[in-house]
Amino acid sequence: MGASQSNLSDPHYGYDLVVAVTQASVNATLKQFLAGVSAPEVIACYVYDSSNNIVPIDYRTLVANADGADPFSVPPDAKPTTDPKLIKLTAANFAGAVKAMIGLPNVPLANIPPIATLGSGSSAPVLFNLLCSEFQITGFEYGPRGSASWINQSQPSGSGTPWYFSANVFLNDTTIDPNSPVPPAIQQRINDLRHQVQNAFTIQKLFLDLDTAILEGAPTIQGIPAGWVVWNLISQIFLGSYFTQLRQKGDPVLSYSFKVNAPRPTTLELGSVSRECSPLLQADKPPTPAQQAATTLVYVGSHSTTPPIPVAFAWNWVELGEVSAFSGVQAVRRDVFFTYFAGLINAETAPLCIATHVEMHHSGENFTISYSYQRSGSPQTFRPISPIGAPDGQGFTDVLALDFSNNSHDDSESSTHSVEIWGDYNYNLSGRVAVKGNQIRIQAHASVYMAFSHREVFVNYHDLSGKNYYDKTLTVLYTLGVDQNGALQVTQTHSTADNSAGWDFDPGGILGKFGFENELRGGVTKVAEGLAAALDRSFTGYVQAMTATINGYRAWVFPGNDAFTFKNLSFSSGQDLTAQLTYVNPN
Repeated sequence: MGASQSNLSDPHYGYDLVVAVTQASVNATLKQFLAGVSAPEVIACYVYDSSNNIVPIDYRTLVANADGADPFSVPPDAKPTTDPKLIKLTAANFAGAVKAMIGLPNVPLANIPPIATLGSGSSAPVLFNLLCSEFQITGFEYGPRGSASWINQSQPSGSGTPWYFSANVFLNDTTIDPNSPVPPAIQQRINDLRHQVQNAFTIQKLFLDLDTAILEGAPTIQGIPAGWVVWNLISQIFLGSYFTQLRQKGDPVLSYSFKVNAPRPTTLELGSVSRECSPLLQADKPPTPAQQAATTLVYVGSHSTTPPIPVAFAWNWVELGEVSAFSGVQAVRRDVFFTYFAGLINAETAPLCIATHVEMHHSGENFTISYSYQRSGSPQTFRPISPIGAPDGQGFTDVLALDFSNNSHDDSESSTHSVEIWGDYNYNLSGRVAVKGNQIRIQAHASVYMAFSHREVFVNYHDLSGKNYYDKTLTVLYTLGVDQNGALQVTQTHSTADNSAGWDFDPGGILGKFGFENELRGGVTKVAEGLAAALDRSFTGYVQAMTATINGYRAWVFPGNDAFTFKNLSFSSGQDLTAQLTYVNPN
C-alpha cells in the first residue's frame, strides 16, 4: 500500500510535508554525485613542537622549512638516515602528512561499500562511509633506540579495497552533549544546519550534513589492514590531530562544500525540517539486503520555524517491490493543499453566486410586479469539510464544500382586498470538491425556483407553478500531472446535467379570461431566460478560468524541485497529495 496510506492529518503526525527516500536511492545518487564532484585536494601536515606535541603546519611552510623537501614525493623505500629529503624533513621536525580528496575511489564498484546505511529511529542514525578518490599518507614511524622508518602509502587503485572514513552519525540529534569533543557552540551550529530548509532535500545537502555530523562521532579509517605500520600513523597523527582541529570550528571533513541551482519558489514555504530513519515494517531481524535497501530516510517538514518532532509512521512510505521504480515519495497534508486549492478556485466562484429578488406593489387595483437578479454582494466560498466522510458510490471523497442560497418572497393585496398576488424567486448554489486517485472533481449545482400565484375573491390560481426552472449541475474532472519544474498541471473534461423543469406559466381567472397574462408572461419569461443564459455563461467561464488559474503562474509548486523529478501524483486514503520522486542527476 505504501504512500497511499498517508494520513498526515492524524493527530499523531500533523506534519505539513513528508519526503521519504530509500537507502538504495540515497546510495546510488551519492555514488553518482561523488563520481562527478569537483572537490578540493586537502593536505594536512604535522610537526613536533618544542615539547614534542604534534601540531599542524601549513604545507607550503613545511616544504619551505624543509628546504624544499616535499614529503609526498619521497619514495616509500627511502631510508631516513641516508635520503637527503628525509634528512631535511627530520630537521624540520616533520611527523606526518595526509593528502586526500573526496570522490569515488578508482576500484571496482563491487568493492565500494555503501556510503550510507540507515538505522532506525527519530535520531536518524546512519553509518556513514566517507569515500575518497585520493588518499595518501606519509610520515615517520619511530622505533626503539632512535630508529625510524619512512612511510608513504596510498589507497589501492584499479583493484583492492579503498580507504575511507567511517562513523556512526545522527542526522537529527537535537541535544547538546557537554562531554562531546565538539564545543557546545559548534554543536548548536551543526544542529541548526540540520534543520535548515534551503536545499534541504538535495543529495548535496545530505552529504554535507553527513560529512559535518562525522565530527560528533568517533570516526575510524577502514580498508587499511590493522597490522600495517601506516595504521599507527593514521591513528596517532591524522585522526587525532586533524579531527581535533576541525571540531574547534565545525568545518566539514576534507573541506566539502556545494552549490546547486536555485529551486523554483515553492507554494509551501517550509520553516524547518527534521529527519528520522524508518525501516521496512515487518522486516526480518536482521533485515535482508533487499529489506535494508527499502529503509527510508524521512524528512518531516513544517511551516513553523520550530523543528517538528519525528515519530514512527504506521505505514511504509515505499514498499519492497517499489524500490527499483523510484527514489521515494512526497506527501503534502490535505489541509495544506486544499487550503491553497480553495484559494485558487474561490476567486472564480463569485459570478456563480446570484441574488434574486421579487417585489410586488399595488396602487388601488393596479399591481406592479418585478422579478430581478444581480451578482450577490456576499458570495460564499469553498471551505474545508470536517470531519471527512466516506467516499461516494464513485469512490470520490468530498474535501471542500460551498453552499449559497438567496430566497426572495413578496405579496401584495388590492385596496378592496378582492385580489392578492404573491411570488417566490429563489436561487441555490451548492458546490463540492472531491478527490480520488489522481483526479479532482469539482461539482457545482445551481437551481432557480420561481412561482407566481394570485387570488381573485375566494379563488386561488397558481399561474406559475413553483418549480426549479433552472436546475443544472456542472461537473469538472481534473487529472493531475506535473511538469519538469515540479509545478502541478491539470487536464480537464467537463459536462453539464440539465434537470430544469419545463416552463409552466398558465394564468387563470380574470388574468386568463381577459388576456392580462401576456405582459406578465413576457416579463417573467424574459427574466428567467436571462438568468439561465447568465448562469450558462458563468459555468463556461468558470471552467476556463479555473483551469487557467490552476495551470498558471499561481500553480502549485512542489518543495524539493531542486532535488527531484515528480511523477504519478495521487491522493492517499487520508486525502494527502502524494507524488513519486526520482533524484535528479546531482552533477
